[in-house]
Amino acid sequence: MRFPSTIEIVEVGPRDGLQSLPKSFSTETKLEMIRELGETGLSRIEVTSFVRPSIVPQLADAESLWSGLPPTGGVRFRALVANRRGVERATAAGATELVLLATASETYVKLNQNMSVDENLEEIRSMVQLVDTDGSMHLVGAVAMAMFCAYEGSIDPAGTLRIVDTYCSLGVKELSVATSTGVDGPGELYRLCSMILDRHPEIKLGIHLHNANGMGLANAMAAMQAGAQVLEGSICGIGGGIRLPGGDQDHGNVPTEDLINLCFELGVETGVNLDAIVEASRRISRELGVSSKSFSGAGGTKSQLVDRARVEPWKEL
Repeated sequence: MRFPSTIEIVEVGPRDGLQSLPKSFSTETKLEMIRELGETGLSRIEVTSFVRPSIVPQLADAESLWSGLPPTGGVRFRALVANRRGVERATAAGATELVLLATASETYVKLNQNMSVDENLEEIRSMVQLVDTDGSMHLVGAVAMAMFCAYEGSIDPAGTLRIVDTYCSLGVKELSVATSTGVDGPGELYRLCSMILDRHPEIKLGIHLHNANGMGLANAMAAMQAGAQVLEGSICGIGGGIRLPGGDQDHGNVPTEDLINLCFELGVETGVNLDAIVEASRRISRELGVSSKSFSGAGGTKSQLVDRARVEPWKEL
């Protein structure tokens, strides 16, 4: 197996995770969560979304949160925006990295945003026009439902590639391709990543990983083997709350700490301290009152097990 020597990890828990929980948390609680995550060695954290508070009340404090962010200390903060108004708000707040969002499924974008894919892309173009061209703003082009939609089945790669082409034509230098429903497989993800990089070898390719059927870490491995440079996860696996038929599917994000543990075992450098992020996930789980989906958090790391064996007496079965 061939893997890259390094991979960049983006933490999306403060945005994707918290917006999916039924409870809204105080700005102070969010800032403490972000501070804890930043101390693990993470270099990029998606902290909020500038969207209508009536639609996502959990993130209604986007401006006050941004103004209270701790000194970066090498951590880059970013926000998701859904329309022109979101870009205006984020820019006014001082954001320097924004995630734009286009959806590859005609059915889903109509149900969720009441527009077509073409209209979605036109909105993306108008959003990019609002951004200064002096290079001070870094844009990430996200593609939701990039491979599969519950309402349409498999998404034609040509449709996803059309969105990628649009982003690249607008000068976007980084992509975030999402396994939105969490049931995408490593084979199809490897093929899509390969097609994107064959077509646009200059692009920085990231994968936003959801996990409904246990394929999350396999997808991370497939993406790295195909040439992806960024993996996105959420602490404790919280988030991923998109609308699906039935409404009761548990399709959270891949836990960031599990991604770090995977990369550690593969010899792929992330810059993140494994033990530190596992401990942070345990604290955050308690502080938020959420159940962690992390195997690393539940089972511990190798070093943690060795330390435990040194202090705990042997117990006969």
